[in-house]
Amino acid sequence: MRFGVLGPVRAYDDGGDPVPLGERQRALLAALLARAGRIVPADLLIDLLWGHARPAALHSQISRLRRTIPRLRLETEPPGYVLRLDPDDWDAGRFDRLVREGRSEEALALWRGPAYAGFADTEIARLDAIRLEEARLTATERLHETLLGTGRAARSLPELEAFVAGHPFRETARDLLMRTLYALGRHAEALDGYQRYAIRLRDELGLEPSAVIRATQLRILRHEVEEVPALAGLRPHRLPDGIACATLGAGPPLIVLPGWVSSLDVMASGRDPRSSLVQRLLAHCTVTLYDRRGTGLSHGPVTDFGLEAAVAELRQVIAHVGEPVNLLAMSEAGPVATVAAAEQTQKSVNKVIYFGTYADGPNTFRRPDLNAALITMVRTHWGLGSQLFADLFRPGADDAAARHLAEVLRDSADRETAAAYLEAAYEADAAHLLPHVTAPALVLHYRGDRVIPFEGGRQLAEGLPGARMVALEGRYHLPDATDLDRIVDLITEFVAR
Repeated sequence: MRFGVLGPVRAYDDGGDPVPLGERQRALLAALLARAGRIVPADLLIDLLWGHARPAALHSQISRLRRTIPRLRLETEPPGYVLRLDPDDWDAGRFDRLVREGRSEEALALWRGPAYAGFADTEIARLDAIRLEEARLTATERLHETLLGTGRAARSLPELEAFVAGHPFRETARDLLMRTLYALGRHAEALDGYQRYAIRLRDELGLEPSAVIRATQLRILRHEVEEVPALAGLRPHRLPDGIACATLGAGPPLIVLPGWVSSLDVMASGRDPRSSLVQRLLAHCTVTLYDRRGTGLSHGPVTDFGLEAAVAELRQVIAHVGEPVNLLAMSEAGPVATVAAAEQTQKSVNKVIYFGTYADGPNTFRRPDLNAALITMVRTHWGLGSQLFADLFRPGADDAAARHLAEVLRDSADRETAAAYLEAAYEADAAHLLPHVTAPALVLHYRGDRVIPFEGGRQLAEGLPGARMVALEGRYHLPDATDLDRIVDLITEFVAR
């Protein structure tokens, strides 16, 4: 049983269908949801719903609501009632959690209209509606800040302009719009927008712009706004054998190995779960990315999905970049990086960072029956299989988030290619080469990783001479937004040493 208040107030059964509610029942439910977890006095409920009525009328509505929603955790506690909810039982609770976790885009996708639509202007739900609306506005600003910071200003601009038009005196959003226009080379428009804002602020409110936004204007005038290379600026080119790769950024060379399936186009669009990490690394490293044969921009056909073929692709990329290089292996790329680092001299591979990966497939994925079932699902039901893996990548993600991640996988490879590479990943084994890796290694792994168990990362770290392992808390597989600052610091400090 779930409830919705980010739009019209609704209750949903276990199948996700709306539960029919009368207007009085809806109002009662709204009043209880707006005060969830707190005792609501019966007198207050009567006043909110009717203004004046006998207690019997309230008791009757309470009984009807309990019959209509049998699993409603509505308890009688003198002098009234209390509705018990877990945070994920309703969309407002999920919204608050996602915002705390830095997942503003997913949080905003939950909204279906104004909070407590129909009751937001009444005492039934006015205070909670105000709280949620302010949280929505703040989350929207955070989202556009993230888009700007990860090189997706062009994607941000249309919605940000509409947001500023609808909320013309929110200075954080106005400041963001100025910086976004500047990042897109539209300097004059950024400055003109500031002038129009200053005039409107003066004429309508008798105020002047804050020191923060004045400082932004001054930096734009001086062209001092920090500009970091954006992933959207990737210009892929092909190596002689058809492998697509792209290089961007400044600093020590860092090759980011593809995991299971990937696409440079998807990465550049910011949709890949690794996009934010790679974008941040551009400020510290010269990053090279590439697509495995048959995925993304690297055309097939693929005749060999195995480990040696993957290593051969990496060798060509290393030769293209020039030695020495640093390697960042995430997800299924661990065995590939291990083979390359073991066979290369110290001059060729400088350092290796392993994130959420492994070296010994058979000893990491110990359920052959489960592995076979997942491979079959990907091969025969790629839509369902991609959503299943999306849920493993982001446990607890709502349907919209799962659909987004599933689309990333499906846009990176077709079902046959994805299934064959998955099968090869389960079989890949480079554990015997770990003692021969002389390059310093950093191993990062989430303890609750459901795609590649933490044990795989631990075994990897134990087999690498002198490797440093950092265990991250969480059930994620790839870098989570809330951990990006720490992860980027760990990687860049390690590479710079």
